[in-house]
Amino acid sequence: MLIDFVPTVAGVSLAEAPAFKKAPGGAPANVAVGISRLGGFSSFIGKVGDDEFGHMLADILKQNSVDNSGMRFDHKARTALAFVTLRADGEREFLFFRHPSADMLLCESELDINLIKQARIFHYGSISLIGEPCRSTHLAALGVARKSGCILSYDPNLRLPLWPSAEAAQKGIMSIWDQADIIKVSEDEITFLTGGDDPYDDNVVLKKLYHPNLKLLIVTEGSEGCRYYTKEFRGRVVGVKVKPVDTTGAGDAFVSGILNSLASDMNIIQDEKRLREALAFANACGAITVTERGAIPALPTKDAVLQFLSKYIEENYSKIRDVERELTNLTLEMKLTAGPKKAALEHLRKKIEMSTERIRIAKLKEEQAQKAWEAASKAVQDEEAIKQKLCEDLSQLVQESSTAQFSRLEELKRRLEALNPSRASTSVPLDGRAVGPPENSTVINASVPQTTEQVAGVATNILNPASGGNVPVRNGQNQQPSVEGGGGKKKSQFHGRGKGIGAVPKGRGSSAPGWTGAGFDVDGRA
Repeated sequence: MLIDFVPTVAGVSLAEAPAFKKAPGGAPANVAVGISRLGGFSSFIGKVGDDEFGHMLADILKQNSVDNSGMRFDHKARTALAFVTLRADGEREFLFFRHPSADMLLCESELDINLIKQARIFHYGSISLIGEPCRSTHLAALGVARKSGCILSYDPNLRLPLWPSAEAAQKGIMSIWDQADIIKVSEDEITFLTGGDDPYDDNVVLKKLYHPNLKLLIVTEGSEGCRYYTKEFRGRVVGVKVKPVDTTGAGDAFVSGILNSLASDMNIIQDEKRLREALAFANACGAITVTERGAIPALPTKDAVLQFLSKYIEENYSKIRDVERELTNLTLEMKLTAGPKKAALEHLRKKIEMSTERIRIAKLKEEQAQKAWEAASKAVQDEEAIKQKLCEDLSQLVQESSTAQFSRLEELKRRLEALNPSRASTSVPLDGRAVGPPENSTVINASVPQTTEQVAGVATNILNPASGGNVPVRNGQNQQPSVEGGGGKKKSQFHGRGKGIGAVPKGRGSSAPGWTGAGFDVDGRA
């Protein structure tokens, strides 16, 4: 048990607070006073300093009809003090002065064993587990209560600043977890004890916090209410909305409300309906407490809770009745306008159906057009590919034809030069045009009869050895025009064979060496 110093102004730091209001506190003492205020019987076991604050706390318990015969006074240690800052939202931050304080020095020999044995419910927290000798005294008291058949009620009431470390706090709190029959834990404490798991996840609560010997596990959610878990059922009870002033002692007021109900009848845990009613009552106890500053001064009486609930229910029922009237009026209006509205809705439904069908047809046409476009694109691509192939084939054919013709002309040239290598006077260039004799050659009198044959469209003159002139040769023509000699003589015609070269006319002179007088063709055949 200790003294809380609460700033008179909310939302300021300790240094900024203009003044403080002292109020008795300590979770087990708050629960004891809360049960007594609700009409139950309670006792307190603990230790305070033999100082004015310690005796003030003992007197406050007595004034609130709490049996304080189990209190002890230490002549050396002082009563614990705590400064509590209130944020703008009403939540608290603690600054403790207890190094060591009297409550930490309670010894096992100072326990009132008979007082524990008389109890139906033995309620405790975790702060007494922080150090010796109080820890051993706490465990001894649990043993006595368990052997006496008491219901063990545990509220961890986490206060990290009082523990050496977070690891020590987690280990210490869980060290006696499995011994409890009833456990009340907050959302923040679930997150701390489970290593950061979701406090709203039922699977987390059941897997990590619910143990086989547990009769009731309660998770408080502040103004949102609470959740409950038993072996048979689980559920949630909504909270009561109020404007908070100071949340100090709200959890202790809730615990006093549910324990007072269970102390009168433990079978409530077996009946879910009755359990829910008891939890709703406990929610109201917590809601009333946060409307005033301090813990013990704000704890409600049973009449105050019942009056509060009655007013709250009446206000909510009034709202419910207003909603019911609105529903009734709306139902009547719907009946009066059902016919026209139904026809309008039917017309609208048909329009929607027609629009849907049009959309479906439009989509179908779009798909068909898309397919046709894809087919046309493919046909164009195929046609372009065919044209490209034809162009390539034609180009290749032209190239092959040109190469073959050029090779043929070169062959003819070589043969002609081979027939008369010393007197060749005409060359066939690549462009197929006749080229005259070279500059250093001698041209014989043109009056000498000549024989001309066209070879591949090229006129070639072949020297006539009998007259010393050239004989025109034309390829592809058997009949050659005669060439007039001197003195206006009659034209003579020479007939070649096939594609050969015209023969030299007989009787015009003796044949030159190398000539037989017989005809020859370009193929070299005599």
